[in-house]
Amino acid sequence: MNIIFFTSIILSLLHSILFWDRKPGISVFIFTLATVGYLIYVLYKKNRIINRYGLLFSIPIVLLSSTYFIFNNELFSIINGLVIIALFIVMCIYTCKPRLKLPNFIYEFISVILGTLESIGDIIKEIKSLKRDKAGNSNTFKIIKAIVISIPIILIVLALLMSADQVFEKAFRWIFDFIIDILAVDGLFTTILRIGLMIVIFLIIGGFLVNVVEENTMFNDNAKENNNEEKNKKSFDFLTANMIFTILNIIYAIFSIIQFSTLFTHSANITNFNYSEYARQGFFQLMFVSFINFGLLMIFNINKVADGDKKLYTKVMEIAMIVFTIVIIISAFYRMYLYEQTYGYTYLRIFVYFILFTELVLTIPVIMYISGKDLNLLKIAITTCTIMYVILNFINIDNLIAKKNIDMYFENGDLTKFDLSYIITNTNTDAISQIKRLEKAKDQIIVDRVESYLKDKKSILSDEEMKWQEMNLSKLFALSIL
Repeated sequence: MNIIFFTSIILSLLHSILFWDRKPGISVFIFTLATVGYLIYVLYKKNRIINRYGLLFSIPIVLLSSTYFIFNNELFSIINGLVIIALFIVMCIYTCKPRLKLPNFIYEFISVILGTLESIGDIIKEIKSLKRDKAGNSNTFKIIKAIVISIPIILIVLALLMSADQVFEKAFRWIFDFIIDILAVDGLFTTILRIGLMIVIFLIIGGFLVNVVEENTMFNDNAKENNNEEKNKKSFDFLTANMIFTILNIIYAIFSIIQFSTLFTHSANITNFNYSEYARQGFFQLMFVSFINFGLLMIFNINKVADGDKKLYTKVMEIAMIVFTIVIIISAFYRMYLYEQTYGYTYLRIFVYFILFTELVLTIPVIMYISGKDLNLLKIAITTCTIMYVILNFINIDNLIAKKNIDMYFENGDLTKFDLSYIITNTNTDAISQIKRLEKAKDQIIVDRVESYLKDKKSILSDEEMKWQEMNLSKLFALSIL
């Protein structure tokens, strides 16, 4: 418990320094790096690392945190925060319990969240026990006492050294500025809120670590694990699987014939047939159908009996469903391509491309799994989705959307299908270099709107006092261009 106390205190202080009254920037990367390092250290010290490969999830966690420093995307800044937290949980699960199947994984994921809240009570009990430890025998008490005694001594020594050397003073002045800022009389209420937030962060981090590394917590309940293993020993319902797969495959076969005879060959005999409008009608529906197919294949394979006991007909039906799923994915992909070529790029259309491509990649391990390969399909799916999501973050989606739409405008010159409002409203500084190209547009209305937008953006960036915690390369690059 001592190492958990110390780790939680350090991280709560660091969180306050980096994030209080600051916009996210390099601070997210620093805090995430420190948290990952401390988490791995605590897991190692408590001998909770069963599978070292689970620690590889720390790589996408750190990479996603770096996007707050490299890019300036408001949508991803919200989503990435949730994804980073989820990946922290996944890393703990696969590091401590590597061979989980889907039902257990979901149960463990929930147990990490609820167990963290439950373990906060253990942290509070430990704090209360310090009051009763008048002899000071508790190591935790000794650590806290050492910190309280050390801080004033360190501050006095720093003050003396700063007064003796100007270079040293410049390097460490921020510490005293930080203390003065916290203790400012006109910010008493703000100071109370800040201290309150530090306590909350301390309890959450402490509760998370206790739940993950200590014995007899919700996450480390051996009786629960044994019960879950028994629940996984269910027989494979061949009749239900065969009925579902057979009916769906017949439907998909008919659908595939229609796709090859109309969409893929452009041979529809329909008056005033518009392929871009036809494509618009289906890509979202087809994407969700592919989700359903993958879900069914996962459900009917996750708890199956030994592969040799699986009937040949069931295997054939599952492989057929995979093939039809590939046709559906290609159809959705092609529909999106036709529509995007006519109406341009948006966030949603780029997301659809990535989701469909991710599904296409996942068909490979699914086929191998159905064929009898001993694969941890759930882990492969989580890893693949994580890698694709990280790639999505690093393609600089704002820049990509602006570039593709502006390229289409310069190539076609069709104002009716060029949505400048979408570009300047939904992209940020990542797209400035592309938007600046429109200053050379032939249409004066576009030139005027772009110049006005760039002028406003320059004014906002110039007036923004960026603290070191908020440092962002995209903003700095955009300002240099403007």
